[in-house]
Amino acid sequence: MLNWLYKVAFLILFVVFNTGLSGQIDQTDRTIDLRNNIRNLRSKSNLQIAPNIEAIPVLDRSIAKFVEIPFIINTDGLMESTIIQGDNAESYFLLSNVRLREGEQLTIQSADGLWPSQVIGSDRNKPSGRMLIGPFRGDLSIQLSQDADSGIELQQVYTSPQNVGAMELGFDASFKCHVNINCKEGSRFSDEKRSAMRIRMVSEEGVALCTGTLLNNTLGDREPYVLTAFHCLVPPTGTLTPIYDMWLFDFNYEGFSCANPEEEPLPFSVQGAEKLAEWEDTDMMLLRITEDIPKEANVFYAGWNRELEYEPDSTFLIHHPVGDIKKISIDYDTARIHDKNIGWNNGSNSSPFSHYINDFDEATYQPGSSGASIFDRYGRVLGQLHGGPLSDEQCTLGLGYSGRLSVSWDTGDGPETRLRDWLDPSDFGFVQIDGLNAKQSEAIRFTGSVLTADGLAIPNVRVNLTGETSASFLTGSDGRFVFENLASSGQYQITIEKNTNAGNGLSSRDLVIIRNHIIGRRSIEDQYALRSADVNGDGNISSNDLVQIKNIIIGRLDAFPSSPSWDFEPNVLQMDGTNTPTSSSEVTIIGFKLGDVNYSAKPGN
Repeated sequence: MLNWLYKVAFLILFVVFNTGLSGQIDQTDRTIDLRNNIRNLRSKSNLQIAPNIEAIPVLDRSIAKFVEIPFIINTDGLMESTIIQGDNAESYFLLSNVRLREGEQLTIQSADGLWPSQVIGSDRNKPSGRMLIGPFRGDLSIQLSQDADSGIELQQVYTSPQNVGAMELGFDASFKCHVNINCKEGSRFSDEKRSAMRIRMVSEEGVALCTGTLLNNTLGDREPYVLTAFHCLVPPTGTLTPIYDMWLFDFNYEGFSCANPEEEPLPFSVQGAEKLAEWEDTDMMLLRITEDIPKEANVFYAGWNRELEYEPDSTFLIHHPVGDIKKISIDYDTARIHDKNIGWNNGSNSSPFSHYINDFDEATYQPGSSGASIFDRYGRVLGQLHGGPLSDEQCTLGLGYSGRLSVSWDTGDGPETRLRDWLDPSDFGFVQIDGLNAKQSEAIRFTGSVLTADGLAIPNVRVNLTGETSASFLTGSDGRFVFENLASSGQYQITIEKNTNAGNGLSSRDLVIIRNHIIGRRSIEDQYALRSADVNGDGNISSNDLVQIKNIIIGRLDAFPSSPSWDFEPNVLQMDGTNTPTSSSEVTIIGFKLGDVNYSAKPGN
């Protein structure tokens, strides 16, 4: 492969463009006719597209004219206006001077009634007075409360050009070879999928579609940080001028099952963002959502790994190709650190070691997947998708390049160029962290210690949490574990396991004590010693247990055939919402080494 690698940063998808506005008012004095504007715009866009171009170009910026929307009072006593698009156009509309008072409503619906109407209240007001509505297809009817201020203006219209590179956009438009997130391939990633969202990036020049991921930070404070791609604002031609407070973040835009839904699902959308950091070499852009994310969205803040030399043995990508519902792509092989320069079709280039390279085995990606996070098998973000060669409709090509989070961590000279200041604001120095659920109710902190019966800490015990949140903790030298930010009303199960060095603590002395118990010469009274003696787990202490212990001692066996090397009391904890503490809880778990009835095992071995 050549050092200069020409790849397409094609995952930026410019779906809609603005047009200068000129209002044509009909006899009823309540209509804006955009048919000529849209027809001219589409003609111009089609002429600019080369037959084999691999990324959708951006039109030259047109000058937006502010046109006051003319309202009249209809027979229902509502103020009403109509926008005529014609040609079944699909468009977004950027309104300005929108300042609804409490109780006032703005209702937008398609004239044919086939598209869902939007009812907007004062909670959607922005300090700028702007409001983005759509997409809508065909003519629009706009209604406003009679006593509302009718000085609303139509600032810009963003309309999809027809036959752009023979590419369909939006719902059900991606390759049929893509895998929906709720197919079996995505079943293990039920948390991570809730961190991914479609982003509709509004600019003066148009609306771009990309993918982003909510990230956790070391404080676990649920700041809505979003990782996406720098090149989403730097297409192959020109540069976009973002209108950040109009950006839309669409969570849970996915099918309910593996099959494609017959009707388009409605996402949970929040609006508004601010840019925090960017670094072109790794194609990193970090945003913060400025609007509250509703609890109903049930989002997840993904964990991350910034190990500098880490090459994971498998990875997966959760994304929105061409703005379609959520998909998953999987690479079952090792993601390699790419050691060569990469050239991109927007004129930029990326230095060696700045990107991972993947060759996905399940499905691929398309324009609109840009910025989607690449995760390791533990569900931790490693970076964001940049681009690669375009595939065909059979997903036969899945070669992709992703900017590395570990390189973006400490680039440039300050917070505006790197991730460190935002994802580790207190400078804890963590190399990796796990994900975090949205705060649904009062959070609790569940902590505990794993000790022997005589009070010694047991390290290297795996404590697993399953239920509404899944997590795993490996105890250290102090034997302690902690699970934070659990919902007090949640249902959880905690299991404890350790299965190392079966011979630890076993000797002929243990055989003598157990044999004396079996023949009734001297019974074992200690409850933990009794359970330690039952190494085959059948509920009885017998000669079969003695045989297994002896075979471990003499080296004939290196593990108990039907039991782990350690057992615990309790070895399962259940929390069903009724017995879950309301603030924090501390529990002590007693561990005992199987076969070691005289407690001679060393917990650290």
